[in-house]
Amino acid sequence: MVGVWIDATGDNPQERYGQRLRAWRHAFAAANSEPQAGGITLDPLHCAVAAWDVATRPVSEPPYVRFNPRVLDATCHRPEGTHIALAVVELAAPPPVRIPDGWLGWQQGESGFPRTAPPYNEKAALCTLELRIPISADRLPTPTRPEADGLPNLADAQAALEALIEEINTAVVPFLRVLEGKR
Repeated sequence: MVGVWIDATGDNPQERYGQRLRAWRHAFAAANSEPQAGGITLDPLHCAVAAWDVATRPVSEPPYVRFNPRVLDATCHRPEGTHIALAVVELAAPPPVRIPDGWLGWQQGESGFPRTAPPYNEKAALCTLELRIPISADRLPTPTRPEADGLPNLADAQAALEALIEEINTAVVPFLRVLEGKR
């Protein structure tokens, strides 16, 4: 069981990701006081967050990074003034109390997981569990000098994504197991 993963299906998903990296190269532009080479950040946190943004919706369609059906959303950002990346993962969760008659909760999706919200014309009580996962820079790979000025290296972005995914899954999978009754 995993929470998030790189989608290796379809026609050359890594090549599509590389094309998106080129289209979104501005996301990898070095900020003031960041280490940089050829205009591209060498900061592990900046690179990882940018790699995540380019791999997920709404930038990437279809997304290069996929989510477990119980994962409603997963984002990564760098809180201002910190030296961490913060992954925020929202899980569909059962209610902590019995839902009164006439109210609907999460509906079973195609995969059997409760993820689909009822129609808007129905009363709904939807519970979520938000996990905040701080990831320190030393857990992320340091980007290398770009092979072409102004363009991030695909290998660096891929390595950053893999490191983020490993950190996220380490935190999320125990919760998914409990939510699915698989201790």
